[in-house]
Amino acid sequence: MSEEKLQNIDRPYDARAVANLLLDIADSRNLKLTQLSLLKLLYFAQGWYLAKNRTPLIKQDFEAWEYGPVIKVVRDEFKVFGKKPITARAHKLDLYKNERVLVEPVLSNHDTNFVNEIFDAYHVYDAWRLSGMTHEKGSPWDLLWNATEPTGRLALRIRNDDIKRHFDGLGARFRVS
Repeated sequence: MSEEKLQNIDRPYDARAVANLLLDIADSRNLKLTQLSLLKLLYFAQGWYLAKNRTPLIKQDFEAWEYGPVIKVVRDEFKVFGKKPITARAHKLDLYKNERVLVEPVLSNHDTNFVNEIFDAYHVYDAWRLSGMTHEKGSPWDLLWNATEPTGRLALRIRNDDIKRHFDGLGARFRVS
C-alpha cells in the first residue's frame, strides 16, 4: 500500500498546511519568515512541484498582486505581522466546532521532503529578492500584471498551467532534482 494511503493524505494540500510546514522548517533552523517570503516560497514550491509532478501541491489559486504571487487565504492569515517575522501558525474555521483550529502541516513524507528542498534552495534570498524573482520578464505574474489587454480573470488569478509552463522552462535552463 502506498505511503499516501497509509497516511490517508489527500493532495493537493491546503496552502495553510504547506505554509505551516515552511514555518516549522524555518523554526527548526532558527530562521524566521515574513509573510512576503512565505508567500514566495509557496509559489516556488507550487511551480517546481507542477513542473516535476504535473499536478499541484497546493489547492488554492495564486493571484497576481503588486509584490508578486499571493494566496489570499495565507496572506489574510498572516497580514497582522506586516513586515515582521511570523510567530504564529495558520488556522481555519471548523464549522462543526464553530472555532478556529490549527491547520496541521500533514503532508506525505515525499512531499515534506520536497518542501524541505524548496526551503533549502530559496531561504537564502531575502523577501525582496524572492519577490523580484517572481517578477522576471515573461513570468506568469509579469504576463498577467503587465498585460496590455484585459485578461478577464477574476482577481488576477494565475493559472496553474501558466505556472507549470514557466517552471518547465526554468527546469530546461537549470538542473532540477
